[in-house]
Amino acid sequence: MKQYLIVASLLLLGLVLVMLGLAFIEGSKQEPPLVGEAWCEFMMNKPNIEWTTSEAESFAKTCLDVE
Repeated sequence: MKQYLIVASLLLLGLVLVMLGLAFIEGSKQEPPLVGEAWCEFMMNKPNIEWTTSEAESFAKTCLDVE
């Protein structure tokens, strides 16, 4: 019984480490900050289908001066 507890603990630890690694990888994806012309140029080159709603709104406000 003790062996099963050790194996289960190691599996749980491995699962937690994998989840932390995936969270770190996901968090490391960085978009260019909203800094005027450079960001507008980046967004113009990014396919529109990949834009999020907040990116589209920010693009309209920042690059097109739409309120």
